[in-house]
Amino acid sequence: MFIICFLGHVFPIWLKFKGGKGVATYVGMLIILNYLLGIVFGIVWLITYLMSKYSSLGSILGSLSVPIFIFFYSNDNIMFYFIMFILIFYTHRENVKRLINKEETKTKI
Repeated sequence: MFIICFLGHVFPIWLKFKGGKGVATYVGMLIILNYLLGIVFGIVWLITYLMSKYSSLGSILGSLSVPIFIFFYSNDNIMFYFIMFILIFYTHRENVKRLINKEETKTKI
């Protein structure tokens, strides 16, 4: 059910299947499912963002940190969180290309 909610936000019918990246929806799901996972995501995102000034990189690494955290410290269903990481990575594929080419825009905050 949560994956359907995520996909609905990323690919909304009324916007011709062009939505956002789904990170806010994912964080909301994390907080509902296990607030500790939301905290893990938030900490990794914040540290990455403060060090690099790339929000997209923080989102990708934050979503990757959740299944890694589960693998070592929890008994949640790791496959769901790994699939969510793959989906977030997919939605950020253009950002990844720009990061590799050093063309991604840094935020000014």
